[in-house]
Amino acid sequence: MKRNELSPSNPSPNTREDDAQQAEANRRSAEHSRAVAEHSRADAEIRRERAERERTASEASRQAAEADRAVAEEQRLGAEELRQAAKETQAAAEDLRAAAEEAKSVLDEAKQAQ
Repeated sequence: MKRNELSPSNPSPNTREDDAQQAEANRRSAEHSRAVAEHSRADAEIRRERAERERTASEASRQAAEADRAVAEEQRLGAEELRQAAKETQAAAEDLRAAAEEAKSVLDEAKQAQ
């Protein structure tokens, strides 16, 4: 009859205690797994936020560089216009000098003819 007392339908106190210990171990393991998963999720969120900040900073830097490039292009075009104006001014000054020399020559000839 002792055998019937230890049958699976009537587990011994040791088996119940073992089951309780196993259940507690399973609960602790599940809690640990949950904590690890939560920590991993938090780390992933921190990495996502950092990547977003870096992306935002990179975009701001790209926009600043684009603005700087546009300003530099405007300055280059302005400098090119000034260079062209200086070239035209120099040509006009040479034409004026040549006309002045011609006028002086005509005036000198007119004085000599008198």
